[in-house]
Amino acid sequence: MLLVHHLDFETGGHAARLTAHLPTRIVAFPDRVPQLDAIAGIVVLGGEMSAVDVDAHPSIGVTTDLVRRAVEADVPVLGLCLGHQILGVALGAEHRAGAVDETGLLPVDVVAADPWLGGFTGELRPMQWHSDVVGLPTGATLVATNDLVPVQAFRYGSALGLQFHLEVDVEVLRRWSIVAEPPLGEHLPGGDVAGLVAAYRADATLHRVAEQGFAAFAESCRARL
Repeated sequence: MLLVHHLDFETGGHAARLTAHLPTRIVAFPDRVPQLDAIAGIVVLGGEMSAVDVDAHPSIGVTTDLVRRAVEADVPVLGLCLGHQILGVALGAEHRAGAVDETGLLPVDVVAADPWLGGFTGELRPMQWHSDVVGLPTGATLVATNDLVPVQAFRYGSALGLQFHLEVDVEVLRRWSIVAEPPLGEHLPGGDVAGLVAAYRADATLHRVAEQGFAAFAESCRARL
């Protein structure tokens, strides 16, 4: 499995922990990307850059090409936040920069059962931290939505894009509050990172969806080994 990150502090959280039993390579650009036939699955993590800013961040273009080819080859791809936007762009969706301001544990309505979300439908309150959005690629199935961001998640063949950070755990939240620039607390009312962590810890539904979803993604990757 390939774990792609564009920032050092994006460690993968649950995504890395729950797929740790798979042969895994972490790509931190400018690392060379392995051949597609050597990859059982791809997780593309978040980042503060834009999914269309390939001039300033050439790794974005490399990742976009990689996930496009992976989907064509039916390789499992999971895009998280920036990864979701990269996946959308790779599939021809509209990208809008700075369209919203979503930060915190915010509600989304999961409208289609997907195995990589544990088959869950209904309201989920995952971690959000983004301003860019993408539309629904032609031929994709809408999986989750809310009033502010119509495309919170979509399924396209072997790929699932999640605008939200299902991968976060307590350690990720704490790292974001220290090393992200600007730090997470500056985006929260009263800078209340401790309150955010406490609310995250208390959300059993969110934890169950993450556990079951990443386990199902890992099984999809294992089937290619």
